[in-house]
Amino acid sequence: MNLIIKYIALNIAGWWGAVLMQTYMHPSSGDYLPDRELILQVETDSIRYELWLAYDEQGRPEQYVADIFTPVCYSNKCYPVFIDFYWDLLGNFKRYEVPSGKPLTKLDHIPFEEHDYEKLHEILTNTSSMLRDYRAEDLVVDNQKDLTQGVDAVTGATLKTLQNEVIGGAVYSCYTLWHLAHGEMAAIARQHTEEIHDGEMLIRFLKSQDHRYQYWALEKVFQSKRYIEARFADPVLAILRGKNIFIAQNLLENLPAEMLESRERQEWLWETYLSSPYRLQLAILDRLEHLDLQPGLIEKMIDGLENSNAEQKRKIFTVLKSQKDLSKRGQKNLALYLDDNHWRKEVYHVLSNQRKLDRSVRIELNQTEFEQ
Repeated sequence: MNLIIKYIALNIAGWWGAVLMQTYMHPSSGDYLPDRELILQVETDSIRYELWLAYDEQGRPEQYVADIFTPVCYSNKCYPVFIDFYWDLLGNFKRYEVPSGKPLTKLDHIPFEEHDYEKLHEILTNTSSMLRDYRAEDLVVDNQKDLTQGVDAVTGATLKTLQNEVIGGAVYSCYTLWHLAHGEMAAIARQHTEEIHDGEMLIRFLKSQDHRYQYWALEKVFQSKRYIEARFADPVLAILRGKNIFIAQNLLENLPAEMLESRERQEWLWETYLSSPYRLQLAILDRLEHLDLQPGLIEKMIDGLENSNAEQKRKIFTVLKSQKDLSKRGQKNLALYLDDNHWRKEVYHVLSNQRKLDRSVRIELNQTEFEQ
């Protein structure tokens, strides 16, 4: 890889560091694209790390990486830890790697085994770990006798509480690394994305199928009202047809009404309804209750009554009660349900609320009213 190194000195969040950009020549285009950029460089008595923004093959921000060195101390013994952390663009921890030739160790320099590395991954990716509620001094015991008896640098009571959250013989390592994974570096990564994001990144996030990216991008798009632009509106609406029903439901509740006002959009929404899981279908019907509906959609809803179950029918009739200008065709199709004892009252209310009622429907409605 042909690298070009550029240094620009600046102050970041009170730390004097260096921004370093590494680029490489794309093999097909010959263009120089960014490989990674140094965001922050820190060196203290207790830790040394470099936080990088890594780019993908198209030169777009992809993830954050930190090359970390930290000592982990038990009583009067310290063990060096070399490890690389990876976060997504919102500072969510993804994974770790151990540099070749620098394995992680437990007490007495016992090397990690394969299952220890797997357990560490589980620990570090657990955002709700109990480790977040402890201070380092709550874990460490100064009594060397306790250490030799295998207490693993924690009190017996604490060990029982945390035994599923840590690795035996590496409690303090687990504690230290968990707080590094979910602490300052993660926050700096997220803030950096806040500062550098652009329209292209928002669209990538919307299309990503990663619900955390999608929620973040939706918030930005709605705050800036960029949803009026087709390049944002299309991927926003596409989320309704995605695999994540929870974000689809959330989106339905927050979609600005102006995005669903046109005939084309309402036809698209009904097509989405027909192909959606049942739970999302009910959410779409709830959303329709608060929209100004086009005549074409209203007729489709009336036609859809035939293949709807009781709950869907109830919601459709709730939507129709606010519609005062049903077409003659729609009125006649709806009048068929006056013979249905279960739905007669709902149909009667919808039809009696029309500004212009078809003559034949009026006659049938009057007969129904008389019978009641």
